[in-house]
Amino acid sequence: MNIGLNLLRILLTLGVVMNHFWWRPDPGNLRGVDVALWQLRTLAVPAFMTMTFFFTARRFVGGDVAWLKKRYVRLYEPFVFWAVACFLITMCLSWFDQSYSASWKDLLWQLALGHSERLSLTQFWFHTDLLFLTAVFFLAFRLVRSQRANVYLALAAIAIGYSVQYSEPAMKAMFGWMSFEAKYPVGRVFSMLPYAGVGILLASVKDRLDAAPPGVRLAVAVMGLWLVVWVVYAPVAPRPASVVGYEGINMSLIAWGMMALFYYIPFDRLPAFCSKAVLFLSKYCMGVYCVHHLLGKVLFDHVFHFARTETSYGEITVAPGWFWLLLWAASYLVCYLVSLIPGSFSKRIVE
Repeated sequence: MNIGLNLLRILLTLGVVMNHFWWRPDPGNLRGVDVALWQLRTLAVPAFMTMTFFFTARRFVGGDVAWLKKRYVRLYEPFVFWAVACFLITMCLSWFDQSYSASWKDLLWQLALGHSERLSLTQFWFHTDLLFLTAVFFLAFRLVRSQRANVYLALAAIAIGYSVQYSEPAMKAMFGWMSFEAKYPVGRVFSMLPYAGVGILLASVKDRLDAAPPGVRLAVAVMGLWLVVWVVYAPVAPRPASVVGYEGINMSLIAWGMMALFYYIPFDRLPAFCSKAVLFLSKYCMGVYCVHHLLGKVLFDHVFHFARTETSYGEITVAPGWFWLLLWAASYLVCYLVSLIPGSFSKRIVE
């Protein structure tokens, strides 16, 4: 297991926390390191989706149905458990704070598409799209058993994704009319296609990447860093109108540059205890993704009593920097404590 990519996964969980608890009225006025931090907020989705298909693409080529069944169970267990758990928790909290009230309709939306605002689990749209794209690529690779054709399929996915993303009338016509619960899980399939496609392309040359000489690996890491800095501070491609979010080539380039940087830096040369710490924390990245939103909302409202900000699209939580770090650490702690509950299921819902 690559230590660098595991370290990147840990960093990305901080970005996820920031994304839900940092809002700026005019991001265009950000300067210096704040610009990079603002990009980190939304880096997790492109990077996680690309990494997922980078590591699973060979399974698609093998066409192992037994693996697909295990994969779906692995993804569905936390998807269903946290939907039900958060529904019950919010129902209990609603006795003290009506803003936490939720209905059975909210639970059904969460179980159907992973996107119910009332349950503070809107981030589970990612699971929904991952489940769908996994099935699509697995079926396509099973039907077309040619390595060259699989590369063409990945390229086609990238082309389709960007073609739709950069056609604002098409995006609005297809998804603009949908409800909150449906628009983002369904529409973002086209935002995720390029990330999945590039993950598959990278997987096709993984052996060559792994066998690259140290000098080449260092050069690629430096190029990855350069690409990130270049795109963050001087966007190289026009950003399409945001209809469902995560559109645009710029986000893809930043994610791929970060992957190259962390993949090729020789983190395996770190002391053994550092590598063990990274691998230990990275086990709970999925759990942090699951628990941070509701945990942060409770801490925000009932522990620190921060004020909410009214925007054109409703109330939004705005927290200081130390709160992101505290919530990030607290989410890891909650996941670790849950994993200590006897039985393998407790581990599967946070690891």
